[in-house]
Amino acid sequence: MDYIPGGNFMTLLERYEMNENSASFYCAEVVLALDAIHSMGYIHRDVKPDNILLDVYGHIKLADFGTCIEMDKDGLVRSNIAIGTPDYICPEILKSVSTPGVYGPEVDWWSVGVFLYEMLLDETPFDAESLVGVYHKIMNHRENLIFPEEPVLSNAARTLICAFLNDQSTRLGKNGVEEIKAHPFFTNQNEWTWETIRQGTSAPIVPLSTNDEDTNNFKDLEKNGHSSKESFSVSKTFVGNQLSFVGFSFSNEA
Repeated sequence: MDYIPGGNFMTLLERYEMNENSASFYCAEVVLALDAIHSMGYIHRDVKPDNILLDVYGHIKLADFGTCIEMDKDGLVRSNIAIGTPDYICPEILKSVSTPGVYGPEVDWWSVGVFLYEMLLDETPFDAESLVGVYHKIMNHRENLIFPEEPVLSNAARTLICAFLNDQSTRLGKNGVEEIKAHPFFTNQNEWTWETIRQGTSAPIVPLSTNDEDTNNFKDLEKNGHSSKESFSVSKTFVGNQLSFVGFSFSNEA
């Protein structure tokens, strides 16, 4: 097992401001990690900063595969359980309890869009004061995806976020990872290529570590509690589309 002393990405976001060059690097590494998982026939379904770890060199490692599910021979998942984390879950998974859920790897690309928005704007795009509010905004994402006046994002960043946070049928990545790699947000920089990013490129931020036992990059949960960025403390398995029952857990024993 690899040694991962850099903590998780949520801690990194709390300590550093992220510019677009840095965000493109980390977003690209997440894209490559998900493409590897998808190529093995699985969907992650819980991509978020807490599940993105940093190695000693600052490169990312995707973690927590408890929500992973294997795709069928058609590259699809059929599930009636809404699984994920509220701020990062996509509309089609939210609807999967009340209607037959059929989806593919595109559900992970939605979460990447939320992750990119959060890196650049320091908040999730569909944040609200309640779970009901979050789910309502996600289900009506066309009207509720709003960019603040400050900080100003480049057109490439905005269009990439919008392409990820789009309807299932037209979401960027629906037709394969190559259309993601070709987006201007990634092609407009010259510090790395898709082929060199993992081995031939230094990460924008290298975690500070004095020795192998240094836990500086990990939160002391007993001292600090959960991250303030975590909007809700709920089970990963929850009823999504039935807003009257939001906050309760659903478990299918079959």
